[in-house]
Amino acid sequence: MGTCSWADRGVVASDFYPRGTKTDPRTRLAHYAGVFPAVEVDASYHALQPLERAQQWLDWTPASFRFGVKAFAWLTRHESDPRRLPPAIAALLPPALRSGGPVRGDRVPQEALGAAWDHFAEFVNAFARSGRLGYVLFQFPKGLGYSLDLFAYLEAWAPYLRDWPVAVEIRHKEWLYHRHREAFLGFLRERGYAYVVPDMAQVQYLPPPEVEVTAGWSVIRLHGRNPALIGRRVSTDQAYDYLYSPQELQEWVGTVRQVASRVGSLYLMFNNHARGQAAQNGREMQALLFASG
Repeated sequence: MGTCSWADRGVVASDFYPRGTKTDPRTRLAHYAGVFPAVEVDASYHALQPLERAQQWLDWTPASFRFGVKAFAWLTRHESDPRRLPPAIAALLPPALRSGGPVRGDRVPQEALGAAWDHFAEFVNAFARSGRLGYVLFQFPKGLGYSLDLFAYLEAWAPYLRDWPVAVEIRHKEWLYHRHREAFLGFLRERGYAYVVPDMAQVQYLPPPEVEVTAGWSVIRLHGRNPALIGRRVSTDQAYDYLYSPQELQEWVGTVRQVASRVGSLYLMFNNHARGQAAQNGREMQALLFASG
């Protein structure tokens, strides 16, 4: 149980953190770890994080605390601004890409992409070596429908992935159509990758909250049900601005218990982070599960 980011400006501005912790990273993370047993690192999606930061976070949290790590944007074919790259990796890009604004990971030279994988792996492996790595999340772009190319891409980078608990999240219901479902879920099962069970608004191409267990562990991510998620260039604050009602949370309790009974570990993560709503709903879900258990 946890949230996707503990330092998002919405949760920091909310009443989740007591006075005295809002501006100090160490006490803030320590407070978070006293409420939830796991967190998903979102900063690793936006920028390649230094190894030293992983060690800091490990030092600031108890040995039982687990970290999920979201893959860097380039590694899931999203855009990232090269100006945020470590200098040694930025130097591998052609000048036009270095200064031309955000670029997608599948449009950068292989040498630069490989260097990004190496840097990301060093960060992830700090958690893995300590026995504190919950999972590595590969969330692919909105609107990306079924494609054999994605299977080939994951196979190409398998030397990294085979050492991690990998969770794969798709955001197009085409992957679950009858003619594709077996191939997709079979691919995940053969490699021990976990299918991410999503909860989000049921509009246009977004996938349904159907449960599939493809590994000995599982991840459920609750994004909120704001239809703005499908908007082009919509801000994350808009897309994930949603507060689950008590009834909506209660509807998940039985499913959570059912999935938990089938796996060794289950990560139930709230991603409706705008205005601190993920932390609020996370605490409410904790109370519901405790009361029903």
